[in-house]
Amino acid sequence: MKKSQNRETPLRRLYYISLLITLAFSILVSCVVRTSKEARFPGTTWGMYTTAEEAGWSSFKLSKAKELYDESDSDAFLVVYDGAVLVAWGDISRRYMCHSVRKSFLSALIGIHVNEGRIDLEKTLEELNIDDEPPLTKDEKQARIIDLLQSRSGVYHAAAYETPKMKEQRPERGSKKPGEFWYYNNWDFNTLCTIFEQETRAGMFAEFKRRIADPLRMEDFRLMDTYYHLEKQLSILPAYPFRMSARDMARFGLLFLRNGRWKNLSIIPEKWVGASRRAYSKVPQREGEGYGYMWWVNVDERDRKFGMYSALGYGGHMIAVLPKENMVFVNRSNTYLGEGTDRTRLLQLIDAILEAKDSPPSPQPHLVPLQIQPDRPMAEPDFPISFEDYEESFRFDNEEIFASTIPYVIGDMIGQRVRIEVDRRRLLMIDNLGQKFYLIPRSPTEFLVEDMEIPVLFELDDRARPIGITLNASPAWRISGERTSTSSLGSTRRN
Repeated sequence: MKKSQNRETPLRRLYYISLLITLAFSILVSCVVRTSKEARFPGTTWGMYTTAEEAGWSSFKLSKAKELYDESDSDAFLVVYDGAVLVAWGDISRRYMCHSVRKSFLSALIGIHVNEGRIDLEKTLEELNIDDEPPLTKDEKQARIIDLLQSRSGVYHAAAYETPKMKEQRPERGSKKPGEFWYYNNWDFNTLCTIFEQETRAGMFAEFKRRIADPLRMEDFRLMDTYYHLEKQLSILPAYPFRMSARDMARFGLLFLRNGRWKNLSIIPEKWVGASRRAYSKVPQREGEGYGYMWWVNVDERDRKFGMYSALGYGGHMIAVLPKENMVFVNRSNTYLGEGTDRTRLLQLIDAILEAKDSPPSPQPHLVPLQIQPDRPMAEPDFPISFEDYEESFRFDNEEIFASTIPYVIGDMIGQRVRIEVDRRRLLMIDNLGQKFYLIPRSPTEFLVEDMEIPVLFELDDRARPIGITLNASPAWRISGERTSTSSLGSTRRN
């Protein structure tokens, strides 16, 4: 009996060892399968598919889509599929104006604070003590925060940062009740920023950086590329423009594609993402489109893009999220130069890219870091220059406009000032609207406005001090002016 037990012991051990190995292998396989199904996100930089075929696309068909892009007057176009870059055309690291894309940024922030109990969507303008100049009526003050989010406030007060078309289409004040009628209303969108800052006691731009840009590890975002755009002759409530790169806007789009999550972080409540992309109104004169919480929604069930929701801005700026295709599209244009992407062409370009998908993606695609154009030169100039000599204030007295849309973009500069300051061994230009731009030196008399990428020409006196300035964005626009008395600069000079 004893001998039999001794004979069985090694067999039992072998059995248990093989069982443990099998179990360990099963766990390992399940971990690998689970990992392969995890949502993909960029790290410090975007990953890009080595070939389109790795993602399931045809390189040849994408080359045909590229021909459409080349004809579209777009300055940058980026496509993200399954968390990695499929297409990157143009200058994706350059910070262009975002225009009305800004509204979707604010909507996301509002959702965060609604979830945390700081903002009540049912509160009225009257309860919030919100007013304007000229004042709102009693009826207008019954509009709720949620009415403003849906652009259905019924408050048709003049507003800052409006296009000529928006002004033309604005209904008469008092013609509609709150919640009754949809009109794309900058007054609603601007007022939401004031409400947000009042209710949260936080600055919108700093909060965007803290709650969204930093967790998403945006590569190009800077607070200096934001400002409050105030037109007091129209309204006391400012707009809130951003400049941002295509690759950073794509991160914001991916955040929404992932239902508000970024890796292991919940950034925006999933419930808010769902509410934002739901259409509460049909958009007149835009068949197949609706409007959510400051997002445009495709409601045409016959369209392959059905369910796509977009943050759209003047000039063709776009972040479009297409959940059923696991994709994000970003488009940019240089509106400083009067350029813009036609909406119909842009939708055709998206269709062409969708048509280029022709096979299942590789289960383990090869990715490489996304390559961008070389960084623009910001180093010390290779010629002698005293930056302090350029610290002046200039008053514009000559403005030439060659494109009809430009006044909306640059504002009325006549009679306004621009300041030149030194900021960490670089020249900083601050215009009358509050926008800030670094100036890149090319020669003692010529600099380049960063991101605008238009030349600034200085006229120098016999002591090599600037006495005149010209911003030359020909063939779109050109403005020039003369130095004001340096004694009038006061606190604008840095010590």
